[in-house]
Amino acid sequence: MFTPWGYTVDDYSIPPLMSVSDFDSMTGGKYSGDLRVSQAIEAASQAVRNACGWHISPSLSCTAKLTASGKLAKLPAGYVSDVTSLKEDGTSLTDGDYEWRHDGLIRCCNFRNFSQRWDGLEVEYEAGYDSEAVPDLANAVMGIAEGVLAVAPGVMSESADGVSISYSASAQSVAAALTSQQLAALAPYRLVSTHAA
Repeated sequence: MFTPWGYTVDDYSIPPLMSVSDFDSMTGGKYSGDLRVSQAIEAASQAVRNACGWHISPSLSCTAKLTASGKLAKLPAGYVSDVTSLKEDGTSLTDGDYEWRHDGLIRCCNFRNFSQRWDGLEVEYEAGYDSEAVPDLANAVMGIAEGVLAVAPGVMSESADGVSISYSASAQSVAAALTSQQLAALAPYRLVSTHAA
């Protein structure tokens, strides 16, 4: 499955960053039974991921095509747990040909540069945090989802003579309007790339 962040994940549906039961527990059951909770969590999770430029959690098998800059290339991930394969212009490289770091940086070894062709590198890797390692993400998602749930569905305002009706925003549009405080909380997970909001 190709993601909005420029890489693919292996035939996997990316789950929300928190479950409905965790949301109920964190909010003291305030929205228990509200059928909009699942949609609000999904919208909040997508907004967080879009702001950060990658899926963040859970750990997934990913494939990215990269254009290197000299000896270096950067995977679209904030945490990489393994690089399982690297091809340069279609040729598989061995572990001695390159090295990688957990922040997603890959370096060419053997006193040479990587290919400068567009998408000249194809990398298969494992990326993403286990949910237990990023509890602050659950707080961010909860806050955004609560903001979505606070917006009453349906008609938001009416006018009689001028016949003006406006509707409340969708869950996705409310979630996408992250505050500067929420963006600051996500700073440790944000990538500096063209895919980050």
